[in-house]
Amino acid sequence: MLNFFYCHGFASSFDPNKSKVQTLTKLGSVDGCNIDYTRRADEVVSHVIEQGDFANVDVIVGTSMGGWLAAELGSSLGIPFVAINPVVDPSQTLRKYIGTAVDYQGKPYTLTESAVASYYPIAKNGCGLILLDEGDEVIDAGHTREVLTQYYGVEVFEGGNHRFAHMEEALPLIEAFQSQAEVVYGLDES
Repeated sequence: MLNFFYCHGFASSFDPNKSKVQTLTKLGSVDGCNIDYTRRADEVVSHVIEQGDFANVDVIVGTSMGGWLAAELGSSLGIPFVAINPVVDPSQTLRKYIGTAVDYQGKPYTLTESAVASYYPIAKNGCGLILLDEGDEVIDAGHTREVLTQYYGVEVFEGGNHRFAHMEEALPLIEAFQSQAEVVYGLDES
């Protein structure tokens, strides 16, 4: 069984009962933490590194902003990652959320211009798999594919949405990717 670390998206929270997390448990255990993307990028990355037991993580999985974070963590820590409908340039994507609003849990948040400006484009130097729903209404799947195809394996599913409607279908891809990543990173010690 695999050990996953899950990075949720902007204005969301880690909930082990969410359908994507539950689906991932078919391949192994899933851990995560709550992530406050209204903080500066370096603070977000440091916080998650402090919270996670990354010495025992086989694959980092993230959605949307969590996809950006999964790529950043995976690339810097040498852990394979799966980015689902990832944000490729948070300093642009987050702009429309600057100000005060309410997150998906009903809690108010304030996103500042300086926090948004601290974010940088998605890492392009790790061992990653990109999963996209063509019907994503928040992130342009075509643009993401264009930007990331030369760096990572990219799988695009017809239809779907930003929440990613194809997690069940993606499980064999995630499993195969992790097996290949063991070879890339020399993790297969058997």
